[in-house]
Amino acid sequence: MVVKASGSSLAFSEIETEFGANPGRSLGRYRNSHADFGNKNVGELSDLPLDTGIPKTGQIKFSDFYGKRLNIVVDCFSAGSTNYNLNAYSNRFSNGSYRIVGNYRTSIVPSQWQGGKKVIIHINNTFGSSGATNRNDVAFDMGNQWPAATTYSIDVGSSGKIVGKGGNGGEGGDDNDGGRNNGATGTSAMRIKSGLSPNITGGGAILAGGGGGGGGSGEEQNDWWDKNSAGGGGGGGGAGLPAGSGGNGGNPGGGNGGNGTMTTGGEGGNGAEGGEAQGKDGGDGGGNGSAGNAAPSSSGSAGGTGGNQYVFF
Repeated sequence: MVVKASGSSLAFSEIETEFGANPGRSLGRYRNSHADFGNKNVGELSDLPLDTGIPKTGQIKFSDFYGKRLNIVVDCFSAGSTNYNLNAYSNRFSNGSYRIVGNYRTSIVPSQWQGGKKVIIHINNTFGSSGATNRNDVAFDMGNQWPAATTYSIDVGSSGKIVGKGGNGGEGGDDNDGGRNNGATGTSAMRIKSGLSPNITGGGAILAGGGGGGGGSGEEQNDWWDKNSAGGGGGGGGAGLPAGSGGNGGNPGGGNGGNGTMTTGGEGGNGAEGGEAQGKDGGDGGGNGSAGNAAPSSSGSAGGTGGNQYVFF
């Protein structure tokens, strides 16, 4: 259990109960400079203390341990995920993918959580959103199954990428049809506990998906015996991972919308020209977290809504 915050003198056994057996019962072994101390460097996290405030070098005393708790680093850095809603608790911690700072204990289960632990979720790989369809679907979920009294730290390393799915662009309309459909919605990046603010190292990113652009309207010009038709352009795909696909252009001749990338929306396709008929262009796909553009015509389709960087519980 968490070491008591204050009160009567502290027994060595109380410290061992929280942090694990210490051969020789030497407080010095709990400094991270000691040769027996393990897991002080985990992923891109370096020089971790046993807990904040416990000395790494020099003098160490019993009073340094009042109120301290076991630190657990959840391994979201060795491997990423292409599928949406990766859950740090059920998909990583529960599967044993974690390291305990100090390594005097090598495992921990919720029944040993008395008084709470500190969970450090370290993300240094890519987490995408294949399969996501709803705006509140996320690439990465920190999980709300953690035992009571847990304290949290979320660290995104320089290679960490958490990205929502981009919405597909709408299809362009045929002849005198309006845009065939609206751009699709982008999905969100990360689900976290309200009040948390992840620490993001340079190069790391948490990015919502962008909405797809709306499909352009097709046009028809009909002067009795002179009939001309032109298809509308497809909407561009929204930014994300996976990025949104551009919508198909309408018939005849409408241009397809461009595909998005992880960080940019695709351009809307060009409307076709057919004699005096002029199909309308598709809307551009939205950047990360932004709505896709509507097709530039009163009869064109709307752009899709962008996702959120964070969804809170």
